[in-house]
Amino acid sequence: MRRRILASCSFFLLVVLFSNVSFAESEPLVKMTRISVDDSTQLATDIYLPDADGPFPCILIRTPYNKDGQKGEGEKFTQLGYAVVVQDTRGKFKSDGTFYPFRHERADGLVTVEWIRVQSWSNGKIAGWGGSYVGYTQLVIADELDAMVPVVTTANMYEALYPAGLFSLATAFNWGLMVDSQTSNPIPTEKIVAAYSILPLSVADDSTYKQNDFLDDWLRHQHYDAYWQSMDFRHLEPCPAYSVAGWWDIFLMSQIHDFVKKRHPASRLIIGPYAHGKITIETEYGEHANLYKNEAEIIRFLDDQLKGRSQPEDKPYSLFIMQRNEWIECEQWPPTNSTPTPFYFHHNGLLSTVQDNEQKVYDYTYDPLNPFISLGGTFLGVGVGPAWQNPNAERKDQIVFESEPLAEPVVLLGPINATLYVSSDAPNTDFFVSLQEIRSDGQIINIQEGGATIEPGEKPERLQISLWATGYEVISGHRLRVCVISSLFPRYNRSLNSGETIFAGRTPRIAQQQLFVGGEYPSQVLLPIFAIK
Repeated sequence: MRRRILASCSFFLLVVLFSNVSFAESEPLVKMTRISVDDSTQLATDIYLPDADGPFPCILIRTPYNKDGQKGEGEKFTQLGYAVVVQDTRGKFKSDGTFYPFRHERADGLVTVEWIRVQSWSNGKIAGWGGSYVGYTQLVIADELDAMVPVVTTANMYEALYPAGLFSLATAFNWGLMVDSQTSNPIPTEKIVAAYSILPLSVADDSTYKQNDFLDDWLRHQHYDAYWQSMDFRHLEPCPAYSVAGWWDIFLMSQIHDFVKKRHPASRLIIGPYAHGKITIETEYGEHANLYKNEAEIIRFLDDQLKGRSQPEDKPYSLFIMQRNEWIECEQWPPTNSTPTPFYFHHNGLLSTVQDNEQKVYDYTYDPLNPFISLGGTFLGVGVGPAWQNPNAERKDQIVFESEPLAEPVVLLGPINATLYVSSDAPNTDFFVSLQEIRSDGQIINIQEGGATIEPGEKPERLQISLWATGYEVISGHRLRVCVISSLFPRYNRSLNSGETIFAGRTPRIAQQQLFVGGEYPSQVLLPIFAIK
């Protein structure tokens, strides 16, 4: 069965959860109020109450995407015996103040939680609910909630906007330029796309629409400094969480880090073939790939945490293997059945588990004014996730390695890493590694990718690169393909090779790049080969 998996940057993944659930016909009681937070700013808030005697446990949804759009969630949760509080975040839609992403969400969220707990209809139990930014509003108050359902989100926004220190250009501009208003800025897509190439990037906001203070601040703070630390809440003591992530999602690695670093024993992490936008090619993930399979489980989770009902013991991780279309339950991350296996880059372009003793230096030219174009991948927008890579196949600014056709299927499940030995004549530059699959019909599709910045010395530098993680099966007869490149634009900001800051850089220069393989330079990609029991 061929399905097109879609996931929006706000609530698509959550709306579908209730699409198969039947409810009795009963109108909830709806109240509208305004909650004053510490600085007397008032936040517009809707309250949905069941048509029954209380008090009730409460579902809290704090959103910058218009609380009026969450009427369906309010009505459906009341049918399950929950009160629902939906609130416009500061500076958005009907709430007072100025919207500045991430900055006020903990303080405003704590005031809202305290307000809920003293209401006559509240029994004091509160769970957060929502995806993307709405998920962040839960994570920043995780120590004060009784449960939460964060979907495709993270508690550490630096890792989302600067994975491995590389600026997520398309994601930041696609979202940041649009939301910098009380509602949404009416900017045509083509103007946002044009903004990717403006130099310096610090004037892209003014040139495209208007001054955007927070976008400029993101560009100024390209390292994890006090600015980002003030909005990082991974350190909080977590409540039980039913966390949903996506292999193609912008928050994938950061959400895994959130879960692994500090999790409640009752928490679960689900990773499926989900993205933060629209996948535009046909996919074959099967009928079990969507979140319908999780809807009853999520409701049981909330009932257990907020109503004290017992829930079956589940393993903490549920991981979907794309192309095999199967869910794997496991106890830890990375899964114990995954073996990191090196695939070495050879002097003749072969990708093999056998190390090459013959050394070779590959050369290519990277020109920031003609960057290697990203197709698909982990960004926010349209055309995300899996995408055909054939349009890039003949470019000269890449080094390509291909395996022999696989004799048997290979399942990848876990983190992917690469080790490169590289040099450059630029003061600083980027290297990226893209793992791909060549299918029997010659079509090439991406599996995962990642990059890192380097300040080269006189000798070849050993560069470690995370290619994030995946759950993916490559069937027999297909081949693995690895590309080494120096840009993935506009998924990531292009390096200008000039040593300038992202905020002020305006002087691109051409760089001569070198990749060393074989012998004393065992450049390789480390793949998580999973043994199916």
